[in-house]
Amino acid sequence: MAPSRKPGPEPVDTALRSFLGEHSGSHQLRVALSGGRDSTVLLHALARHDPERRALPLHVHHGLHPLADAQAEHCRRIAGELGYRCRVLEIRVPEQSGEGVEAAARRLRYRALAQGANAGECILTAHHATDQAETFLLAALKGSGPAGLAAMPSMRRIGPCWLARPLLGVPGAAIAAYAQAHGLRWLEDPTNADLRFDRNFLRREVMPRLAGRFPVERRLGVAAGLQAEVADVLDGLLDPLLDGLRGPGPNCLDVRGLSSQPASRRPWLLRRFITRAGADPPRRRRLLEFLRQLEEAAPDASPALHWDGRSLRTYRGALYLLATAEDGEAEPPHQGLAWPRGAAELQLPDGRVLTRRELQDAGIADPEGVRIGFRQGGEWLRQPDGTRRTLKNLMQEHGIPPWRRARVPLIERDGELIAVLWSR
Repeated sequence: MAPSRKPGPEPVDTALRSFLGEHSGSHQLRVALSGGRDSTVLLHALARHDPERRALPLHVHHGLHPLADAQAEHCRRIAGELGYRCRVLEIRVPEQSGEGVEAAARRLRYRALAQGANAGECILTAHHATDQAETFLLAALKGSGPAGLAAMPSMRRIGPCWLARPLLGVPGAAIAAYAQAHGLRWLEDPTNADLRFDRNFLRREVMPRLAGRFPVERRLGVAAGLQAEVADVLDGLLDPLLDGLRGPGPNCLDVRGLSSQPASRRPWLLRRFITRAGADPPRRRRLLEFLRQLEEAAPDASPALHWDGRSLRTYRGALYLLATAEDGEAEPPHQGLAWPRGAAELQLPDGRVLTRRELQDAGIADPEGVRIGFRQGGEWLRQPDGTRRTLKNLMQEHGIPPWRRARVPLIERDGELIAVLWSR
């Protein structure tokens, strides 16, 4: 029987050449550089195989251990040796978080890596087959469904750009062989030895024992791939149902239609509703609790669910998915803004832009001297017939959900409310 051949550096080269061949062009490649072995291998291989030199090494400084500064400096040095300039991004990870330190650090890290990226750019991470197997096991131990058990996709959207894992199919042993063959130097993150973190416990205590008995990376990678197929089929079955449950606006569902679905189907529909809008859903138990509140709510009640910059809100039989910026009740009222003399538009404090044409459509022929304000409470608006109505009643009649009312622009002149931009 021929002796088994140890993995050489070829799998890394093959995987990266394949990725670069499929993603040729002028788009920048943002490389997540931790300074550890795996990301050092990825940047080194890019320097060899990407003659266009599109890589931009980014190191996220999370400050979770005393050597964080030295780690950032190490990344600058190894990037410089390869002809790149590493950019260091600092984040602050909350010590107390409902999602846990690991999850919070991961979410903030990806947000920092994507900050300022242009559409079409790729963020590259050095995740490999061992990482994929660990992720599958972690998801299984958390009781995840198909989407969680699918572990890490090789490509996915993240903000305006893509997150890519070109080495995801490469065995961890091949990564180690590449580093040894090229004499690479790296700096181990001291938190990788902390067994309080679940992934470290799996990596150091569980995976070696499994690997001694099973081809664990390959088999768990296959299992993750099958779960990804299941998740894709499930989404395909749920999408037509969601299309039939559309509410009166964008990112909106009809509550009665959702409640008419079988109870076992509702959490899957709600989860797909959230992911289809490009958001990450909350944990299943929170979705189940929200659905219970929705089922038992009194006619005048408005159950809500808030998580990670998103909200589910109900109003008049409709369920809305909102970003934090849209959830006006989370924002303090803004002071009035004077319309600039001769200006064609005015930027509001929340980033929205009003145009002179919008004011003209609201009956304000000359915006000079008007102020754009927001609801404070107790406002009245004079009607065309000369009567005066409370702004509160008018907003109810126009079907403005409560969370939007503080964001509706009000047009004032000489201290009197003269018009409302209802569509805003």
